[in-house]
Amino acid sequence: MSSFEALAGDLRAALGESDLVTEPEELAYYGQDRCRGGWPVAPSAIAFPRDIGQVQALVRACAHHGVAIVPSGGRTGLAGAATATRGELVVSFDRFNRRCEVEAPAKLVHCDPGVTIARVHEAAAACGLRYPVDWAASGTAQVGGSIATNAGGIRVLRYGSTRAWVRDLELVLADGRHLRLAGNVLKDNTGYDLRQLFIASEGTLGLIVGASLGLVSPPADRLVVAGGVGGMPQMLALFERLRAGLSTLSAFECFDGGCVEHVVAHRGQGAQRPMAEDHAQYVVLEVEIERAGEGAKEAMTDQLMELLADAQEAGELDDAVLAASDQQARALWAWREDISESLHPHTPHKADVCVPVHRIAVFEAAWRDALASQLEGIEARCFGHVGDGNLHLNLLRPAAMSLEDFLARCHAFDDTLYRLVCAHEGSVSAEHGVGLLKRRALEIQREGGQLDAMRAIKAALDPGGLFNPGKIFT
Repeated sequence: MSSFEALAGDLRAALGESDLVTEPEELAYYGQDRCRGGWPVAPSAIAFPRDIGQVQALVRACAHHGVAIVPSGGRTGLAGAATATRGELVVSFDRFNRRCEVEAPAKLVHCDPGVTIARVHEAAAACGLRYPVDWAASGTAQVGGSIATNAGGIRVLRYGSTRAWVRDLELVLADGRHLRLAGNVLKDNTGYDLRQLFIASEGTLGLIVGASLGLVSPPADRLVVAGGVGGMPQMLALFERLRAGLSTLSAFECFDGGCVEHVVAHRGQGAQRPMAEDHAQYVVLEVEIERAGEGAKEAMTDQLMELLADAQEAGELDDAVLAASDQQARALWAWREDISESLHPHTPHKADVCVPVHRIAVFEAAWRDALASQLEGIEARCFGHVGDGNLHLNLLRPAAMSLEDFLARCHAFDDTLYRLVCAHEGSVSAEHGVGLLKRRALEIQREGGQLDAMRAIKAALDPGGLFNPGKIFT
């Protein structure tokens, strides 16, 4: 009997027959995230635990039989961190999703790892509260995966990323122990904050099996504006003006004119554009109104419109549309949120990077210059979160180019890109993590001493290399 056959028997005993899947189509579906890096997708099976006890049992069984584990959430990641390439057992948390309970007085929501972020939003809203971390894939992305990758999204400018909102964290370690890391008090100086160690660890140190997330009181209202600008320098000047003049600016997103063309094509015949004329760059911004009452909204509207008028006079803004209703606000936001889906048919090679906000325009220009000299004929599209310096750089595969040739050319360009990021004092991964995709890039950004310390932590917590092997480190 092979080690996997023996393991399968133990897993079926722990989980039940229906919660261990080996059909080829299921292996292909659950065996990878949205990153298409050219790696083999080769899990041995997919396990669907439903509670902590089952996770502990499968971890102990895998350790005993020498079969590694790849944790899997909503699989919306773009770095290959949830891809099984060497016969690993994929542990999907899709069915571990019963608990999503709001504790309103404490402003907390207690969640199982497989609960989607959209469900967290709905549960919080039903209690008059809000989970302030949000992004386009919230309907699919799960709590456990969002913590494992420290997901950011569109409101990091005001609220920070997932890391800022994790209070309690529950994990299963490589020896099967259940660990609860509490963080509900405001002051706790009792040694290392282990929660922060596991956040953004991409499932390489332990499996997240529960979390308590902080909530806030929602704003009384919001103002949403879409604007057209002449280029990145003008857009950055507009952002600096609004950030200085508005204390409740919660989001400032950008996308180039080519992104709009792809969204229009994706929506099909009759799709309208965000504004009457085309622009080189577009922004969508949101301002929160903290006080209730028509007077507060009118005052904030007047303040915002005055700032926009000053920006237009200064040449920073060409045109703008202020949403007149919640429906129109959602429609303006959809131009930003629909970009990823509209680019997906073109098999994009994505880079998710961050540079200091004041360097965005200079970096973007240098990136396009490098593309022109090294990747002629490949379309490049840029969108992202100006408020925190996070840009999503997309290279689109020409219809006549094979995927193999396209990926080879893009991967050859990656070293140029990541050295350019580091030259601008940035990060090679702003969201999604390192995974399989950015292991070489991590070595460009992190000096040897830092990598040695990270490897030592991995070895201490997972000495057998059970969790997500091959991710982060080469």
